[in-house]
Amino acid sequence: MLPEYMLTYPTVFAVGDKYNIFVPFSDEVIMWVRVGDRTYYDHCNGILRSNTNMHRVELPMTVLDEAKAYTVVYKKMIERKPYFPTSEPEREFRVEFRPVKNEGEINIYQVADAHNLVDEPIAAGQFFGDRLDLLVLNGDIPNHSGDIKNFNAICEIASGITHGACPAVFARGNYDTRGIHAEDMPNYIPTQNGRTYYTFRVGCVWGILLDCGEDKRDTNEAYGGTICFHQFREEETEFIRDVIARADREYDAEGVKYKLVISHIGFAHMAKFPFDIEREIYSEWTRLMRENVKPDLMLHGHYHQTFISPVGSDFDDLGQPCTAIIGSKPINPKASEGRGFIGCAITLRPDGKKRVVFNDDKGKIIEDSVID
Repeated sequence: MLPEYMLTYPTVFAVGDKYNIFVPFSDEVIMWVRVGDRTYYDHCNGILRSNTNMHRVELPMTVLDEAKAYTVVYKKMIERKPYFPTSEPEREFRVEFRPVKNEGEINIYQVADAHNLVDEPIAAGQFFGDRLDLLVLNGDIPNHSGDIKNFNAICEIASGITHGACPAVFARGNYDTRGIHAEDMPNYIPTQNGRTYYTFRVGCVWGILLDCGEDKRDTNEAYGGTICFHQFREEETEFIRDVIARADREYDAEGVKYKLVISHIGFAHMAKFPFDIEREIYSEWTRLMRENVKPDLMLHGHYHQTFISPVGSDFDDLGQPCTAIIGSKPINPKASEGRGFIGCAITLRPDGKKRVVFNDDKGKIIEDSVID
């Protein structure tokens, strides 16, 4: 049973060299996290936040990785008056945490394109059980950003799979950019300095999360002149170049054994009009990855399919730097086979091989492959 006022269990998102612990609440609360004898507050310039239902606390990865446990502490506000505000007594919820290992096999599960399905992605995501090391939420988890309640699906799925006991990462999808609350989404997802693209390092795994934005040109009438993703992608290109300039502190840092590129849209693929966008920019992204980062895997959603794309496949139009895995398939509730979800389980092995399993929410394995 969930602790009182919590809408989900905590989710521990990895961002750069920090963890962001997210917890949504049903009522106005103030919250902080205790790790050992250290306390980290959810605050805005020294003011403990209560005028929100989504709470987040940032703390150094090293602190939680060493302690292997954290306690969420919160108090429901009764009345936040200018003087002498009142609140209920403190409540606590302790979570045992397992950081990503520095060696050996690493188990990763990807969920993308849930489109507000919750129970089905959670069921599919139980593939590894408590042997899961890292959860990847790879875009279009909400159905759109037209209703702020849709954002709850992010923590519902993440906490339902991890229970806050292992790290997760989040990449934004194109449906996430649609709707009046799309501009509010950074308050409900992990970001770095407000950016939806960044790198992360957990144990022996390094990754870069890229955000392709929308899948059609900014001038497409569907957007009504409300987006500027071409400039956004140009800025992101400079970010990639900066990461490469700091390679010794990023993907070439000591202890990095596995390197991942995570993006909702497979930017090495040129789909047919009107989805054939940014050939120049995406060609540069693939070149920079291929010549510098040299990743082990690329992880994508977006296409509502599950397949493996080796270098040079029909899916590879711009020169993939490595094998790409497209690993998510929501099953429409109106479809003849009923509501469901297919996700992707990945095991990174020390011998350089990767096991890739596509499985559904009913426990069925759709495909089980080992790739180099």
